[in-house]
Amino acid sequence: MTQPTKPPLSRHPFSRLTARLALVPALALGAASLAPAQAAALWVGADLRTNGLDGHAGSALLPVPLIGTVGVEAGATTSSGAGGLSEVRVGGTLRDLNLPFTRTDGFLSGGLAYHTAGTGNSGVGVYLEGGARGPLAGPLGWRVSVKTDTKSGISAGAGLEFRF
Repeated sequence: MTQPTKPPLSRHPFSRLTARLALVPALALGAASLAPAQAAALWVGADLRTNGLDGHAGSALLPVPLIGTVGVEAGATTSSGAGGLSEVRVGGTLRDLNLPFTRTDGFLSGGLAYHTAGTGNSGVGVYLEGGARGPLAGPLGWRVSVKTDTKSGISAGAGLEFRF
């Protein structure tokens, strides 16, 4: 009578674990390809705000399937009270948040803002901004937002944005 043979032991006890872990990046890459088609890789825009004029530019870093796009954004604000550049900011953003049954999407941004000495509240502050964007013609779209800052308070704005 022959006894059943045991399968040979692997030389590397973690080979099964390694093979399973190799699937994680492959699945993440596949899921990233499901990002919304309207997601922009680069954007630049300008807003007329309640406290002055604002410009911003950003870049997408990572599409998040079924949610939106994570990116970085920088901006600058001028106000008549400061007599020129009053704020420079940099932060992260979550964009392309689909608003169902509309042709618009939302965005949330946050980061650090440096307020120049020309303003009453100079120094570094924290800002949060949220709003909506929609298409106009080709890469041009409209944008509305509300921003709050620990140094300059709350402001609202509307403007145009090019998405590439």
